[in-house]
Amino acid sequence: MKKLIYIFLILIITSVGFSQGDASVKIEEANQLFSQQDYGQALIFYHDILREDSTQNILLEKAGLSAYRLGDFKLAKQFFHQLESNVDSSEIAFKNLASLYEAEENSPKAIKYYTRLVKADPENPLFNRKLGQQYQKSGLLLEAYPYFIKAYTLNSKDNYTVRALANIFIDNKQFPTADSILEKALAYDSLNINNTLLLARSKYNQKQYDTTTFVLRTLRGRLDLDNYYNKMLGYSYLQIDSFDLAIHHLHMSLVNEGNPEYAHYYLGIAYEKLEDIESAVHHYQEAAKAGISKDVDLYHKNLARIYNEKNDLRKAIPHYQDAYKYSKDPLILFFHARAADIYYKDKNIAINYYKKYEDSDHKNVEYKQYAKERRRYLREQVHLSK
Repeated sequence: MKKLIYIFLILIITSVGFSQGDASVKIEEANQLFSQQDYGQALIFYHDILREDSTQNILLEKAGLSAYRLGDFKLAKQFFHQLESNVDSSEIAFKNLASLYEAEENSPKAIKYYTRLVKADPENPLFNRKLGQQYQKSGLLLEAYPYFIKAYTLNSKDNYTVRALANIFIDNKQFPTADSILEKALAYDSLNINNTLLLARSKYNQKQYDTTTFVLRTLRGRLDLDNYYNKMLGYSYLQIDSFDLAIHHLHMSLVNEGNPEYAHYYLGIAYEKLEDIESAVHHYQEAAKAGISKDVDLYHKNLARIYNEKNDLRKAIPHYQDAYKYSKDPLILFFHARAADIYYKDKNIAINYYKKYEDSDHKNVEYKQYAKERRRYLREQVHLSK
């Protein structure tokens, strides 16, 4: 009887040893497949092993990473949340869950796990920056700001952090602070295109047009400027009276431009400065056609002025009408009245516009007096002609 019991125990021990050996072989094969980035096959092995023993945290993480890299977020979350329940491996789970929810663009969940990581390791610049980015994506800039500042203090060479802070400072019109951060970053890496573009945007917003053109010129040969920056460069050249260069870049900004309104307007100004009136008129007209902004009246004012100077009042008068419609500027009534006075045989039209101007709140005493006297004279002429 004792002999039979002994043999039975030997068989049990042997069978256990074999199963452990099989598991080790499977783990080795799974890890090899994982290192070869064959995540589909590795996941099959990890799944089989974990079905028998779900306490192996390293395998839980690798199974989760395999699913994650295969794009199976649902299965990856199952493994990582299982890992999260183990206190010893919770921080590893937090890292993976934070990254997964970030990739899934689930900012509330990403914020939850990056917050836990920052609490566990407050001096980690990456965790601080990542938490700041998630708050920023959620539109919570006040919450994002201290984490970006912390990340920058810990690692001022992190370009993601530099760009995030520079954008915040530019948007808040804190230009010296933005410039300081960007200039420091460019002193470290002078070839960084994104930081160069941000510095140009900051200088442009400060109306430092000379500096804007200088900064953007440093990108020549390294980057084809998009429409936004071509328009910025064109307008900057316009402001420093480099009209030919302004025209070149403004035309470049019109390539496949969905909103060409301002580029056409600036081109109109540049061509007018070069006394190419025909081209100026064309671009003012194009700006008016594309006009969706509050500045539409400017395009009509310029067209009315040009046509008036050319004594083409037939074309000037409709633009006076449109300019007033969009701006309600009483001065336009005065110029409209004068154009109508000359152009129309029916002087009642001019009388009407002079009266509207007189009744407006415009403060030019000489114009008001002229309108009053001219209206009185025209009324007398109309009366005499009856």
